[in-house]
Amino acid sequence: MIQRLLLATLGLLLSVSLQAQTGKLSGTVIDIEDGSPLQFVSVGLFDQSDSSLVTGGVTDVAGQFSINLKDGLYYAQIEFLSYEDEVVKNIKVTNGQAVDLNTIQLKIASSYLEEITVKGERTQMELALDKKIYNIGTDLSNLGGTATDILDNLPSVQVDVEGNVSLRGSENVRILIDGKPSGLVGLSSNDALRQLNGNMVERVEIVTNPSARYDAEGEAGIINIVLKKEKAKGINGSFVVNTGWPHNHGGSMNLNLRREKFNFFTNLGASYRKNPGGGGGRQEFGEPIEKVTIIDRDRERGGINYTARFGSDIFLNDYNTLTLAFLYRFSDENNDFNTFYSDHYPQDNLDSLTERLGVETEGDENLEYSINYTRTFEKKDQKLSFDFQYQNNNELEDGSLVENSGVTGNLMTNQVQQSINDEIEERWMTQGEYLHPFQDEGLFETGFRFTDRLVGNDYVVEDQSEQGVFVVDSAFTNDFEYREKVFAAYSIIGNKLNRMSWQLGLRYEMTDLTTVLKTTDERNHQNYHNLFPSAFVTYNLTDQQSLQASYSRRIRRPRGRFLNPFAQIFDNRNFRVGNPNLRPVYTDSYELGYLLNLNNSSIYGGVYYRHANGVYQRIRIVTGEITFQRPYNITEQNDVGAELNFSHEFATWYNLNGNMNLFHSITNAGSVMFDEQLIEFDKVSATSFSGRLNNNFKIAKSISAQVNVSYRAPRNTVQGKRFSMTSVDLGFSRDVMKGNGTLSLSIRDLFNSRKYRGEVFSDGYYERSDFQWRRRSGQLTFTYRLNQKKQRSRNGRGDDDFGDDEF
Repeated sequence: MIQRLLLATLGLLLSVSLQAQTGKLSGTVIDIEDGSPLQFVSVGLFDQSDSSLVTGGVTDVAGQFSINLKDGLYYAQIEFLSYEDEVVKNIKVTNGQAVDLNTIQLKIASSYLEEITVKGERTQMELALDKKIYNIGTDLSNLGGTATDILDNLPSVQVDVEGNVSLRGSENVRILIDGKPSGLVGLSSNDALRQLNGNMVERVEIVTNPSARYDAEGEAGIINIVLKKEKAKGINGSFVVNTGWPHNHGGSMNLNLRREKFNFFTNLGASYRKNPGGGGGRQEFGEPIEKVTIIDRDRERGGINYTARFGSDIFLNDYNTLTLAFLYRFSDENNDFNTFYSDHYPQDNLDSLTERLGVETEGDENLEYSINYTRTFEKKDQKLSFDFQYQNNNELEDGSLVENSGVTGNLMTNQVQQSINDEIEERWMTQGEYLHPFQDEGLFETGFRFTDRLVGNDYVVEDQSEQGVFVVDSAFTNDFEYREKVFAAYSIIGNKLNRMSWQLGLRYEMTDLTTVLKTTDERNHQNYHNLFPSAFVTYNLTDQQSLQASYSRRIRRPRGRFLNPFAQIFDNRNFRVGNPNLRPVYTDSYELGYLLNLNNSSIYGGVYYRHANGVYQRIRIVTGEITFQRPYNITEQNDVGAELNFSHEFATWYNLNGNMNLFHSITNAGSVMFDEQLIEFDKVSATSFSGRLNNNFKIAKSISAQVNVSYRAPRNTVQGKRFSMTSVDLGFSRDVMKGNGTLSLSIRDLFNSRKYRGEVFSDGYYERSDFQWRRRSGQLTFTYRLNQKKQRSRNGRGDDDFGDDEF
């Protein structure tokens, strides 16, 4: 039914009038080897005079098709994934007579057979020379989750209590969608990633030392989220529905229609999620202790999210391609923020209770339009391309808060507040690049990019007076605007000499940044020009072994929320504010690695070193009984680490892959000024470790299981310590419907131990806290593949192969 509806829609788009069709074309499609009928085979009818598509259909469960069409001369093209195409010419329909093509036999393509027997399934982790690729479809614990869940499962990637993503211990990582900044990330990347349906993600690419081709933003590197886009001809795709507890229900569709002159792709997703979480803490004030506060936080975030992505590749001729794409994302959430304080004064033997009960509605709308033109040439690897992209994002948060306080059993309302936070973002981007090959394997590349980004944050807070009238609170109300313009140009040259490949690059970036506090007309303007060199050398010791060395210079620009000095109201004892005087951070990054690829295993081991100047961190400052967290440029930081990625197939029923990252960080002594108070910090030395093991089991012919274990070791910070964290995820899957469908069950955080714990201390203050964004969850997912065979490998596991685009 789905296939017929899709083809009917296509027929309307092509202006084919079904009412005028009088003839009927029929036939049966079978496998040439065993004579079995093939269902869902695509049958396209083309006008033989000009090769234009007229109409089409698909075979039913018996392998039969029947298509209405008017008088004329046609040829039929029969396509099915993993089978060779079959073309039937000179089909003549006259006077509305029926034409029977009888039995059409298809044979499996030899290239597909070779891929199964030699290459097998694409593994979960692939090691390319310039990046690590993680194929999401093989990780059962990711099914039905969000992009945040996916990133939190990846080696060397961590997601903290606020959804901030870090790579190798650094939060300054650039997140891209399909190789470009995207509206899917939205105004707040951490919130947007929690709303992005994970079923739309094909793979994640991690580039720890990007070349001059990429934006210099992100000292730790780049995380590129690649969305699904099928490349095979015909109609194909996948459909996913899921349900789980706590509330996590949804569905998605990834569909592709590829013909000779165009390729149409779409991703549709909808979900309803509720993420219950919370935590607590203990604060101690004074020396000796004068006051102890016990904090209990209860959070629930979530609601409805919709995502729609449409696009088409138009093949103008053999050398020119035009790609048009549109993205729309909308979310409507209802969030609860409840905080409870229990204050104890040991010396006076007094206790009091305070509760702040907050609710918030949050609507988020993102639109993105993009155009790409690509010109290829007869000469291999020669290419010219231009991109244009426009984003318009809007986020509206409407909150209300009631504070009750007093002694146990006798709480009185003493404060009622309401707030509206209207955020907008508008972003223009244009870029171009040209690649020119020379000699046998040499390549020269040059390009440019210009972006203009405007972010506005209009935040209004009102307090209810004794007369019941709401009055604007000037201490919190503000109208903040952030505008950033970046122009970049780069050139790269590389070649191969015997066993050695090399690449040198240089990128120039000019940044113009302005922040304005409209309420007080305070302005802060920054303009700086920088050069960012990069260098890569790879030496192939043998066909299976290679050494890699790389260097790049990076920048971290302070963003809007790090610059806005105003805070939210939901916790009036612990404020997070920005610092409009923040300056950019510059990082030099070096990496040396060894790659070994064997028949049943692959190993990558590397060491890296980063030197950063002007590092900024959030510093907690205590004023009376209120704490402020504000970012400051501290001083310089040096990180040295070692990373190991490995994958090994121990038996046909068991495969193991994993990652370990050990690093040592030194932050030199520094000081900051807060309200004319000088706060000095000692030199901080921190050694930490993180690791992840993915165990994949083949229990039976169609049943698979997975056990994933992750661990993060303790780590010292400028003002305290982050404690260790261990978590376990389970997954089970079974193929159904002759391999066209898969039923999966996953349990995230089996022991409910994925909690962020730590301590903070300074003169006269100590805090120990824990927090959990989402408690243990279970998920049931059903996936149906349309015209997609699930590949089988030597170890019996399978995965959808969606191509291997580069960016």
